[in-house]
Amino acid sequence: MSFSFAQEDDEIWQKLLKVDWEYKYSEEFEMDIPFPLFTNEVKALDNSEIVIKGFVLPVETEDNSIMLSVYPFSSCFFCGGAGPESVVAIFLKNHREIKEEEVTFKGTLHLNDEETGLIYELKDAVEFNSNY
Repeated sequence: MSFSFAQEDDEIWQKLLKVDWEYKYSEEFEMDIPFPLFTNEVKALDNSEIVIKGFVLPVETEDNSIMLSVYPFSSCFFCGGAGPESVVAIFLKNHREIKEEEVTFKGTLHLNDEETGLIYELKDAVEFNSNY
């Protein structure tokens, strides 16, 4: 299991932001939708424990995940011009309310190339340097 220390947050985001896309037909959505083409560098992070810092987005999710962006809310995927590669779904090990703030999480990164969900998911996440 590889590990990225907090001071390498920018390096993690720089890797995650490098994604190409290919459009494929989706039976579920009955249209062409983008699917991620992960770089080898990103594929090497799959199922690895990482530390990542970002901005919590005030977005409600159906799966109780928290949305973390490399960019503040005003510039994020939903409000600004950023793409889906700039957001990670955070699944907390011990769920608690986290407000719109800048936070660092540690967890296991999973790449998602399915038709639904964010392309990056951090599972069993805990707030880094926290008692939660």
